[in-house]
Amino acid sequence: MALKLSNWVRQILLLFLALCCAVFPLATNRTIDDENGDSVTGIVPSYSPIASWSQGSTCTGCYIHLDPSQAFDGTWHDATHTPGDPEPRVITAQFTGTAVYVYNVLANTVQYTTTLTNITFTLDGASAGQYVHIPTDSTDFQYDVPVFVKENLANTDHTIIIEATGDTNSSLVLFDYIVYT
Repeated sequence: MALKLSNWVRQILLLFLALCCAVFPLATNRTIDDENGDSVTGIVPSYSPIASWSQGSTCTGCYIHLDPSQAFDGTWHDATHTPGDPEPRVITAQFTGTAVYVYNVLANTVQYTTTLTNITFTLDGASAGQYVHIPTDSTDFQYDVPVFVKENLANTDHTIIIEATGDTNSSLVLFDYIVYT
């Protein structure tokens, strides 16, 4: 009798586990790299105005020189918005999912360059937040910094716009990658 009960309990547990996995599918993280794009669709974020952005890992005229081994896929996009620029520096990316996480590299003190970061986020056409980094006296870079997090989204198509602007201070953007679930 104990053997039959054990098999019966095992079958119930397996059925329960199968139903849980069917009803509550496991969430999967996907990455959108600044240069190589979405790990599933291959779609690369767009940068505007295109002439104002540099691929940081290959930029010879940039003052910011990061360690590529610490950036996702060894790449990042670099731009600075200066007050009076005719257009803001903008990154646009699309994803389908229930959460989004934007990661940048933050700079502190770098001689001869702006390292303040002031960026705003628009999600699906609505203002979604702002991130400001005021540099310290350190010369260290901070990698993998989540500058925007939004969870509990409807599982549908989304567009995120990341914008560097500023009327009084310049704003540096070192965009690395986006993770979505």
